[in-house]
Amino acid sequence: MHPSPIADDLVRPFQLEQSALRGRVVRLGGVIDRILTRHDYPLPVGRLLGELLTLGASLAGGLKFDGTFSLQIRSDGPISLMIADCTNEGTMRGYARYDQAGVAAASAEGSGALLGKGQLAFTVDQNQAGQTYQGIVELSGGTLTDCMQTYFRQSEQVKTGLKIAVDRIPSAGGGAWRAGGIMIQRLAEPAGDEEALEEDWRRTMLLLATTTDAELTDPHLPLERLLLRLFHEEGVRLFTPRLLSFGCRCSRERVTRMLRTFSARDLDEMRDDDGDVVVTCQFCNAGFRFGDVELARLHADAAH
Repeated sequence: MHPSPIADDLVRPFQLEQSALRGRVVRLGGVIDRILTRHDYPLPVGRLLGELLTLGASLAGGLKFDGTFSLQIRSDGPISLMIADCTNEGTMRGYARYDQAGVAAASAEGSGALLGKGQLAFTVDQNQAGQTYQGIVELSGGTLTDCMQTYFRQSEQVKTGLKIAVDRIPSAGGGAWRAGGIMIQRLAEPAGDEEALEEDWRRTMLLLATTTDAELTDPHLPLERLLLRLFHEEGVRLFTPRLLSFGCRCSRERVTRMLRTFSARDLDEMRDDDGDVVVTCQFCNAGFRFGDVELARLHADAAH
């Protein structure tokens, strides 16, 4: 087993040799803090979006694709929309839309009340092949972890165990977000005694349940040591980690292309008090300002 020198912002596949179960372990530090602090989300919203981002990294780490893997939630609850993206290169971004008063009222009731009823969709968008695969699971008041486990059990018929933790570690600057997670799956039913296989699975899930939130988010606890602490009797084989980073796909060029789809009249109606058109990216909160010269050019494009 060769430890990784990097402690944060990575997803690392592993296998438990005794039971032939496979999994991924995720640790997010700077990436998740950068995503969540750009919008200054309330604590309950930040935790749920952080959980979705951790789920996204865990799932993307087990897929072979060339493009973008995304998780998207739409619900009738106080958090009406959440999106977490991860590309095949490991760049991540996320966004949540919420009603502040509704979040404050529902926070004491748990994540089910914050999300309400709706759907969790996960999409693999293959850039080069032009192919898209999508799976959908209903939200019914449970946690995101419960919903994902239900999907794998019912739709994919894959045994899946999940443990995810998201927290904001207090500091002089107000605190930094951190997250961690472990996903374990039985991707194929191995040959052998069914009762013994079930016993292996139950034992592994009991061991997984002993992981604390503090261990999953601890910046001083390497993921390799955490896995050995949990599964040393199972035999842990580690595979090459995938590094994760923050990355938004917005750009001035993309915004310009979008504005070209509007008429000159529509563009004039978008002007702010300074006479400019300002477009803000919902993911990274970056603002793109267009003044008279650029708007005149867009007007000319619209005329043609």
